Amino acid sequence: MRSTLQIIKQGEGLTVEFKRKIDSSYKIAKTITSFANTSGGTLLVGIGDNGEILGVKSELRELQKLEKATSELIEEKLILRFKSEALDGKQILRIEIDESTDKPHYALNEKGDRIIYIRMKDKSLPIPRLLIQGEGDNDTEKMLASRHVKTLITYLRETDYVTAKAFSRIINISEKRAQRMLNDLADKQILLKISRVKPEAYSLKWAE
Repeated sequence: MRSTLQIIKQGEGLTVEFKRKIDSSYKIAKTITSFANTSGGTLLVGIGDNGEILGVKSELRELQKLEKATSELIEEKLILRFKSEALDGKQILRIEIDESTDKPHYALNEKGDRIIYIRMKDKSLPIPRLLIQGEGDNDTEKMLASRHVKTLITYLRETDYVTAKAFSRIINISEKRAQRMLNDLADKQILLKISRVKPEAYSLKWAE
């Protein structure tokens, strides 16, 4: 297992996130489920975005927010591993979240909405439920199961957006057919059409 200092040196990414403090139980529930729904990860509390060791003022207060998130705001329940460490004379919390075999997990927001989050690069982002479970009508399920669409979703988890031209090259089809596929996926609410850029581009759909 990597040391906490090694993780800090590596920086934030798909499986690592730093928090100065746990702002709220709702926000930490979002981060925890995103790790569980993707590849697992390590959450360090008391570390700045740039890797600065800040420490936590009250370990108890941080753990209370964490307890509320795991006991009340995450469905299905998740078991975490956490420990307190002293670095440079400051206490930080290290929380380990495994990739779940029971995904997708939902995080409840302040309105009581149940939302699925995944990790994309160093962010926790909401996605449509059907992207993980393949839920929806038969046409949508068939579309999500296709090799081309799986390739596209994998690509978009690493890249912010795709154009029809880029997509056509990735899967070796005509640009016209690629454009039609992207439009179909946008109609199914799987992709978000970005009209403000030219040529028109598409990203995985998420809500702010």
